[in-house]
Amino acid sequence: MNQMFTVIAALILLGLTTLGINNMLAVKTTTMLQAEASLNAISIAQTMIDEIETKSYDAATAGGTKVYDPSNFTAPASLGCNASEASSVPQPDVSTPFKSVAFYNDVDDYQNYRRVMVTPVMGPFTVVDTVVYVSEDNPDTKLNTQTFYKRITVTVTHANMSYPLKLTDVAIYRKYF
Repeated sequence: MNQMFTVIAALILLGLTTLGINNMLAVKTTTMLQAEASLNAISIAQTMIDEIETKSYDAATAGGTKVYDPSNFTAPASLGCNASEASSVPQPDVSTPFKSVAFYNDVDDYQNYRRVMVTPVMGPFTVVDTVVYVSEDNPDTKLNTQTFYKRITVTVTHANMSYPLKLTDVAIYRKYF
């Protein structure tokens, strides 16, 4: 009878130890997946910003035209792609290569652009871009007037991330270069 209690106690102790180890492994795996998703998201966001910043500042400058008065840029309410670009680039863009690379020609074409990027290990990441005018002195505040500065915000989400990753940069029109 005493041996039976010892065996039962040993089995209970083994079960509790196994549960603790399984819990530790699950937490470690979750943390590793979150870290890998975050690293991928940073890379995806930076790649998106790099793509956007290879484009002309505005439709008014896309042909190499110099603009000295910011009021000649696209109106804030009209930021985004034109009808031709919209019909050529699906939303979300899931093509390979992405259609935005070939059909968008200026920074604000990416306003409200959506892309789904699938990685071999982590699967799909969703990317959403916003582009707004800002001032040189306060790039955190959206303006309702044209300026020589456009803030680009790239938001990346993934199932293994607790919250979206946001990466921001400012595109600057250098009128004298």
